[in-house]
Amino acid sequence: MSERKRRSKLELRFEEILKEAKCEYTYETVILPYTVPESIHKYNVDFSLANGIHIEVKGWLSDHQERQKYILVKQQNPDIDLRFVFDNINKLCGGTKYTHKIWCEKNGFQYCSVKDVETIQSWISNTH
Repeated sequence: MSERKRRSKLELRFEEILKEAKCEYTYETVILPYTVPESIHKYNVDFSLANGIHIEVKGWLSDHQERQKYILVKQQNPDIDLRFVFDNINKLCGGTKYTHKIWCEKNGFQYCSVKDVETIQSWISNTH
């Protein structure tokens, strides 16, 4: 019999049944491995330019799941040129101390502010 704390009153009640039946048992000693099945998703790019540049226009990156989506898209599509146009590159990403600028630089994404028309025009005229 294990001396670990039980997680619920139901477990305690069940354990009493085992004890009354003089049943030998252990508690939380068996660990079984398992894999969470792969989850396939699709990402719809905001703008795809004729020169092969793909642009996501964001007010802000709201949470970890959204930021992770872009990292996974980039990792799993290494030939894709995905860039970001933000309303404010210095706005904090939801739930982090990173600004959009720092997050993009850390993760290897090109970016600019929607006010940076010069950079946007250079992306438009860029040929691969």
